[in-house]
Amino acid sequence: MITLLPTSDSSADATRARWQRFVAQRETLTAAMHLDVCDGCDDCGGRCTAGILVTRDEQEAVQTYLATLAPSAVRRVLGQNKTVPWPGAEESGATVDLCRFRDTENHNCFVYPARPTVCRLMGQTTWLPCPIEAVPEYPESAPAVWNEYRRFERKTWEEWERKS
Repeated sequence: MITLLPTSDSSADATRARWQRFVAQRETLTAAMHLDVCDGCDDCGGRCTAGILVTRDEQEAVQTYLATLAPSAVRRVLGQNKTVPWPGAEESGATVDLCRFRDTENHNCFVYPARPTVCRLMGQTTWLPCPIEAVPEYPESAPAVWNEYRRFERKTWEEWERKS
């Protein structure tokens, strides 16, 4: 009788390698962005809405980053009211739910160093343009990077948590 030994999950290995290649591609794109005009600006923050799709690796990176922060700070941000008036439609009573990691007290991204790809592209692409038109040009490689990103399984933060 032949005994088969367990092997590594080649599908998972291939996905991991593809993700690592993607991150390198994303970093090359980031180097071509005009991030200097973003220093101190938070006008993209109004676009930080709930329901964005992230990869499992991004979800895990954010969880790892949160584990390095003071638990009281994490509780403070996650406990904030994220339902706010829709900008420009306040009189109508329309509201929008912000991203769970949007710090509404400090008006910034609480997980900025670990933020997902879609957040990294905010204000730096033609389809997610700078809201104050401060970015002089957008990298030509952005659509290719986005199209590669779209090939990965993505879910909302809540969907990844339910799956865990």
